[in-house]
Amino acid sequence: MRPVVLRTPRLRLDLPVPDDAELVTRYCQDPIFERWLTTPWPYTRTDADAFLGTYVPSGWRSESELTWAIRRAEAAPLLGVVSVRETQREIGFWMGSEHRGAGFMSEAVTAVAEWVLGGGIPGSSTVFWRAVEGNVGSAKVARAAGFRRITPENPTVPTRDGETTLPAWYAVRERVADPRAEASWSDLLEVAR
Repeated sequence: MRPVVLRTPRLRLDLPVPDDAELVTRYCQDPIFERWLTTPWPYTRTDADAFLGTYVPSGWRSESELTWAIRRAEAAPLLGVVSVRETQREIGFWMGSEHRGAGFMSEAVTAVAEWVLGGGIPGSSTVFWRAVEGNVGSAKVARAAGFRRITPENPTVPTRDGETTLPAWYAVRERVADPRAEASWSDLLEVAR
């Protein structure tokens, strides 16, 4: 599949490119990445170069993981990244610390979910989200993007090394908005404040 550009009222989602490596490196060295994400740790420029030069283009070619850069405009600096793993329709994302809190990530995640469910990935009726239990920031994004919290039989997420798992929170977004979505988060996000 060729990379697809998505637009929202404030954002342009396009292909992350090698020129983004400096920002990817800096953003991914944020200590919260070690706690909540599966990105390499400690994160280096070599990791960013491999991500942008090999992983991202390969994911689009094979349709295994479709990754977008989040920007304010064409050729603008990278704010963060959002991706969807094609086989599971699982969305993942991260944002540079100085860009958090403005609603950019919720806007980007909504755009990608709507693209997937609108035929971007044929046959998709749901998009899934999961995060390490306790990742309130990620949960707030999922809630704002219309995901409904669910509890699968084994709610876990693999650790960075892929050898063990951690307890996780899960949510789903369907093609038709679920009226129970907002309420499904009330106990978790009220308690987690």
